[in-house]
Amino acid sequence: MSSPFVFIRNLTREQKRLWGIGASIFVVGAAFKFAYFQFSRGLMVDDMDARHLRAKAHLEESRSFARWAEKDRNERAPELTDKQRKQLQAYLELMAMHNPDVHPVPPKAS
Repeated sequence: MSSPFVFIRNLTREQKRLWGIGASIFVVGAAFKFAYFQFSRGLMVDDMDARHLRAKAHLEESRSFARWAEKDRNERAPELTDKQRKQLQAYLELMAMHNPDVHPVPPKAS
């Protein structure tokens, strides 16, 4: 089996020089693409890490506020009486009947 590069022996000096220049350009271009990819990937990964840390901080802040708001709401608002609870349920059913897009109608138990 012969080598795939046997044809190089039959080339003139000028042709070998051109093949060398072409191969050099190809290798330099591939190395540049690899280096650029690694550099840009590093920038993107660093940015995503920073965004993730900021998002986690905002999420924890939101959860903390939600806990505080629930506690504050429960301390301020009195518990509903049975009559108020029935009135609220009737109002919600009425709203669901007239605005099904905004207030979806729950399925009726049969």
